[in-house]
Amino acid sequence: MQTVANPAVVVEHPLDPLTAEEIVAAVEVLRQNQGLTDSAKFMRISLHEPPKERVLAGDAGAPPEREAFVIVRDTTGRMTYEAVVSVTAGAVRAWRAAPGVQPAIVFDEFFACENAIRANPDWQAAMRTRGVTDFALAMIDPWSAGYYGPEDDPRRRLVRALTWIRSDPDDNGYARPIEGLVTLFDLDRMEVARIEDHGVVPLPPSAGNYSAATVTDPGNSPRFDRVADPLKRIDITQPEGASFTVRGRAVNWHKWQLRVGFTPREGLVLHTVSYVDGGRERPVLYR
Repeated sequence: MQTVANPAVVVEHPLDPLTAEEIVAAVEVLRQNQGLTDSAKFMRISLHEPPKERVLAGDAGAPPEREAFVIVRDTTGRMTYEAVVSVTAGAVRAWRAAPGVQPAIVFDEFFACENAIRANPDWQAAMRTRGVTDFALAMIDPWSAGYYGPEDDPRRRLVRALTWIRSDPDDNGYARPIEGLVTLFDLDRMEVARIEDHGVVPLPPSAGNYSAATVTDPGNSPRFDRVADPLKRIDITQPEGASFTVRGRAVNWHKWQLRVGFTPREGLVLHTVSYVDGGRERPVLYR
């Protein structure tokens, strides 16, 4: 097994999220050790949290390794993999296939899917039957596909994309759906698998915008006219300063202490929450 030199990154606490340098290093370690090619997509990279007892030991022992949990999609082999990478040692600690598992859709796939569908001749023909010829005004959203039969093989990375149309680039496209048109799209192959046209439905005749220029009252003036009907001023001040302090990801407020973390799946994560009770720091929850 090859090793990759770990980045010279100093983190304040072992539960701090991965830095940008650590994420880059984790990718490089996997590429070198697993022989990954351009067909491998890195779907998620986040901190693989060290054991609780090691974290609570603090300075009593050696700092825990900085590890990354990585989800990889091999688009050629149609397989999802999960890995644990030691950024500290520059080595792969775990690598396993996850058959039948689909990772979450990422933004790059959304944009690539939209561009590929917009250029598809069959989709364009279906749009023309509905009177739409300016395809640049179309909005296409890929939605996770359900299972409707053997052709929806769960090994395939399929989405069902829906289409909306705007009347101008600033229009609220979601007000005007293209009914009856569904595109089955393969995110592994980045190609249209099937166009489903269930018949033409007339487009909604009205726009659904909510900008100041379009939302008007019966008098045909903007609803919030701050000149004719100004809002009253409000001031919020703390003349003695804030009651909390933030140092890195450590937050202290009154007698509470905690650390703020984040993961792509869970969002906000609170670590090591404690309360100072009678001069003694009392642990309340770990995570």
